Amino acid sequence: MASTVRKILVLALPSILLAGLASFALIEASVRFSWDDKRGTPGFYLSDPVRGQRLAAGYRGWFAGVPVRTNALGFRDDREYALEKQAGTFRILVLGDSVTFGHGTLQETTYPFLLEQRLKAWRPDVRWEVWNLGVPGYNTGQELEYLREVGERYRPDLVIVGFYPNDFTNNEVNAHPSVVRRALSAAQRTVQRRLYSYELYKRAFLTARWRLLTNADDRRRMEHLSGEQALLGRLDTVAQQEQQQLTDADYFDDQQVRAFVCPGESSQTDPTGAREMRAAIQDPSSSMAPWVAAVRGFQQLNREGKYRVMFFINMAPKTCAGDDRFYDAGSLDDDNLLLEVLGAGALVASSTRAFLHHRPSQMPAAAGHSFGNANKVKADVLFEFLSSRVLPPLLPVTIAS
Repeated sequence: MASTVRKILVLALPSILLAGLASFALIEASVRFSWDDKRGTPGFYLSDPVRGQRLAAGYRGWFAGVPVRTNALGFRDDREYALEKQAGTFRILVLGDSVTFGHGTLQETTYPFLLEQRLKAWRPDVRWEVWNLGVPGYNTGQELEYLREVGERYRPDLVIVGFYPNDFTNNEVNAHPSVVRRALSAAQRTVQRRLYSYELYKRAFLTARWRLLTNADDRRRMEHLSGEQALLGRLDTVAQQEQQQLTDADYFDDQQVRAFVCPGESSQTDPTGAREMRAAIQDPSSSMAPWVAAVRGFQQLNREGKYRVMFFINMAPKTCAGDDRFYDAGSLDDDNLLLEVLGAGALVASSTRAFLHHRPSQMPAAAGHSFGNANKVKADVLFEFLSSRVLPPLLPVTIAS
């Protein structure tokens, strides 16, 4: 009986393997045949054993409806850079999430790119390099690990850490992954970049496991995968939309900002949110504790002189319904608290108050994935802060500044 079973296995196993390989090849060929080349190459995100995921180097495709390219160093930029800095170079790394990366925003209207243009116009004698290291979905913990990984090779003269309110959550990272985890992550990266049918298999696996185990986490992963695939699809009209353009905008002076009262609002301020935020930040057992630890990690690097680090708060105030104005409604209390926490060991700038001087209708998605003019305001805030408080003592005096 045992001999018969062995014979069956010897004969059947190769046939099963060959059939499996043939099916695999046919599926991959089918996906490649139907692949829209305008979508670019697969593998926008790659597995990372510490940060969870990172951007692929040399990606050519689309993200959130706009064309996206990453360079050989794996960050969003059409340009390639040598790690060795030429004489007179001032290199700025801008860490952040999708707001910094430019979710749905053309590269030339992301705030890091616009900041670089302002710096070049201000001091053309300096070789400015502003590197956009923003990764959609990142939080402060992942950004800290990103800097720890690349900082010594990139040798930044300044590091700007973009902050957005969703950075408060999920800041736990595995800073010391096992050898097995690293090997699995490396294998997954190879598959993600080279196998066009990877997402098809991933969806099938998650669907099967969810149905068999009724796993809520798998269901959420499937929803995330669907959203990611939609973001990587091409949408020709987004790049042409008016919100992408840089246009003239109305400006309200300080007196007009102070005088504005949002009609129908019983209170123009609401400190409740800031009080709750402070309590959570001070509670070592709260879900915000890992975020606080990540912030302290950046501040420690700054205090030690390892890197010159500053924070940038990517926030806008509330919008007054029907009056096309921004107003406080507690936004400034939140901003003040963040300035206090982030500024305890590093410099910090914020865009919140700057938006009070503009109309929401002319600042598309200022409080979210900013476009066009909203990114210009952020770049202007950063430029004014850097040119007045940070850069003068760090630059050679070769021209009047």
